[in-house]
Amino acid sequence: MTSTTPDPHDVEQIQAIVRDVQEGFNTNDASLMNAHLADDAIVVNARGAVLSGHAVIQKVSEDALAAGYLNESTAYYELTDAATLSPDVIVARKNAWSTKQDADDGNPPEMNALYVFVRRDGRWLIWRRQNTIVSS
Repeated sequence: MTSTTPDPHDVEQIQAIVRDVQEGFNTNDASLMNAHLADDAIVVNARGAVLSGHAVIQKVSEDALAAGYLNESTAYYELTDAATLSPDVIVARKNAWSTKQDADDGNPPEMNALYVFVRRDGRWLIWRRQNTIVSS
């Protein structure tokens, strides 16, 4: 299987999804953070927990953002690359920092994530996401 550079319009849509994930995370809005998840999504969070299905991911996100371990956290994301695997599948990677200052200063990312996006019914959705903490 060979990959190609995604259409710029598709990249714009994926960047918008990543911005929504960031905004939802930073405002403790689990619904916005997960608005673009496929119903059959699987997410491996930064703690290594494997979460299957939109409803489960939503519930865990609500708990973590509302009063849990993510309540006072922030994140700033940068989509670093994307590749088209098929007309309806794009893989992408993002870097993440916990402060805007670290991101703006060009400090090494504290986390990265691999996304698999699928196009269903004319829109891109997150089908898989694997978060990885970067240790120094």
